[in-house]
Amino acid sequence: MGLEFGHNLGLRRALRGLPLAPLVPGYARLVTQQRALGLRHIGDALVERGRVLRVLDGVFEEGGARRWRHIGADRLRQAGAARGGAYGPLLAQLEAVQLQDPAALRRILLYQLVELLQAHPQGSDPGTAVALGVCPQEAGPLVRVAAAHLRLNGEQRRAVEELADAWADGMVRRAAGLAALLPAGGGGDALLRRRLAEIAERVKEADDALDAAREAERAGDARAAEDCTLRAARLASDCPRALLGLVRLHRAGKADPAEPREVLAALPAPETVTVALSPSPPAADAANGRRVIRLTRVPGGPTGITEITDLSPSGGWVDHSPPFGQEVRYAALPLRGGRIDGPPVVSDVLLVAPDVSGLRSTTGRGRIEATWTEPSGALDVRVQLDGPEGPVDGADVRTGALTATGLGVGPYVLRVHCRYRSPDGTVIESAGAEHPVSVDPWPTPVDRLDATAVHGSVRFSWSGGQDADVRLVAWPAGPPEPGTELTDDPARPWPAPLPWETVTGGGLVPPPGSVTRVSALAALGPRAVAGPGLVVECPPAVAGARVERVGGGRARVTFDWPAEAGEVAATVEQDGASTVHRVVARSTYVREGLYVDVAPSAFSLTLSAAPRTPDAVVVPPPGGAVRVAADIAVSYRIVPGARRALRRGPSLLRVTLSCPGEVPGDLPEFVLVARSGNGRDPVRPRTPADGTTLLRVGGGTLSPGSPVELPVPTGLRPPYALRGFLLGEGAADVRLDEPSPTTLVVR
Repeated sequence: MGLEFGHNLGLRRALRGLPLAPLVPGYARLVTQQRALGLRHIGDALVERGRVLRVLDGVFEEGGARRWRHIGADRLRQAGAARGGAYGPLLAQLEAVQLQDPAALRRILLYQLVELLQAHPQGSDPGTAVALGVCPQEAGPLVRVAAAHLRLNGEQRRAVEELADAWADGMVRRAAGLAALLPAGGGGDALLRRRLAEIAERVKEADDALDAAREAERAGDARAAEDCTLRAARLASDCPRALLGLVRLHRAGKADPAEPREVLAALPAPETVTVALSPSPPAADAANGRRVIRLTRVPGGPTGITEITDLSPSGGWVDHSPPFGQEVRYAALPLRGGRIDGPPVVSDVLLVAPDVSGLRSTTGRGRIEATWTEPSGALDVRVQLDGPEGPVDGADVRTGALTATGLGVGPYVLRVHCRYRSPDGTVIESAGAEHPVSVDPWPTPVDRLDATAVHGSVRFSWSGGQDADVRLVAWPAGPPEPGTELTDDPARPWPAPLPWETVTGGGLVPPPGSVTRVSALAALGPRAVAGPGLVVECPPAVAGARVERVGGGRARVTFDWPAEAGEVAATVEQDGASTVHRVVARSTYVREGLYVDVAPSAFSLTLSAAPRTPDAVVVPPPGGAVRVAADIAVSYRIVPGARRALRRGPSLLRVTLSCPGEVPGDLPEFVLVARSGNGRDPVRPRTPADGTTLLRVGGGTLSPGSPVELPVPTGLRPPYALRGFLLGEGAADVRLDEPSPTTLVVR
């Protein structure tokens, strides 16, 4: 049995020489899967590493007991089930190849082994073939014939690997172009030689059909011309002359507009073109029964033909890369068995110049802001804004945006045209996207807000907002920045005006203990503009205030400390001008109390919690003031009588009034009461009724600087004690200045 190539060995279609081409459709996908698994050649997927293969008279794997097992479709199926995982898709494709052509597996393996040996520095060494997994007995013959085999360059190797796909898809013109790169006669590969001959014959048939179509068209026989052109397209599905001839002849033959026919519509979008048949075919028919091509008009050059294979979810096809700035047509050709089976349906001419997308706008006070998205193929855009007075100049146009300010109220129209560069260098424009927009009247904003505290209320004043309904509001979640434009939005409604009590003069009374950020809001219908704001604080009221003069020009103040207050301020107003202000902390108040310096005249003392917010307009809470009367004092003294010889004369009662300012008209009555004692030390009267009334001095007889002197009656037997009292409604407001008790005992 010979072990050299050239012997008639193995299967009926086994090779007599080395293959120059794999000649298997889908070879590129097979190689991609093979390389993704890190395999050198497909034989690495057929046997486990370390096992060898025979390749001379078929593909055999090494078995036990010096036996060899042929690798066919069944063995490939078993290997796929056993190895599974990542090897599954590759082995499944090899099984499909083996079922279609029993010699294809050996052809692919030999093609890859020869390529590896020719590229290896030691490719002529049989050990290199053994290292690639070839049986040692066949390694020598394999490396010898590989060394003498025709070597392909990169372009030729690409041609032989793509040739089978082009032929299977009916792309005869492409197959002929690939064949032209290969050596004549197939380089000793008989199967390749036959395939090249078939390609040449098919090309000649297609050319003859096109020549016949041209002659028929010259003779005016459109039907015959179309039939011949259709035959050429069936023979060579990628023939530009045949495809363009079908489009031209079919459109020229549709002279009767009443003839029912399918319509192919090209619907442009910013980045794509959707091609749809009407009536729409079923999804399966659209995918398998039609072939869609794009015809691109190139001035001064051949018409470009591009296959459109991506399907649209809504039916039809999608051209994801249309040539911007160029005219195109689309043609849908019916197929049967993968071959063109009839005249095409052709769309109208479409200039690929899409408009911008997503054109939208917002408006404000004399302002329009617009945005859009420009197609990727556009050079730039031309923007035109027209208003009630005509075109608007001076708008700020940026990439994908426009801002126009200083506009009057009224309707406007925004037009955006995309500009594209055509193949001849000229610039063309899209039809233009048009967007109407209206500038509505807006209120004049408030530019300044002031507040003044007046008698327990706050009065606000502002400037601006002349044509608006100015509202004083408190935003619940923080005010917007002044100048912010607002519309009546149910999701964020405007706050209601301040619900504070209004007093005479227009002042507003904030709730005690509140800290409110008051903002101005200028409203006009459903639009408003936020204005400035300020903080108004009304500290909490202080309850339980009591004031007591303690002498020495001082008064002691007591009160109930307000909750959450850090400090309390005491304000004394006295004599119409003098004001004493003192702030005391809680710890100081608890430890030392609160004392204020006062004059003898009447005064008012107001207590309030100190404000907690800096720069706030502070409004004292209503009430909290304590009125303290003037320090009116009545003093009395017992003046001993003058000594006459051995006896003294009668004692005198001297009553003196001390009153700062005007004397009140309701001064109390002064009475002098005496009480006798049972022993040597008489007891002082405790009340006006606790003894005998000796003298009465009416309040109307007292005046500052004019003491009243009356003789003390002498009818009582000593010893007895004297004491003065104040009686009447004003007694509580007048202080009685008493002398030393020892001077009031008469013995």
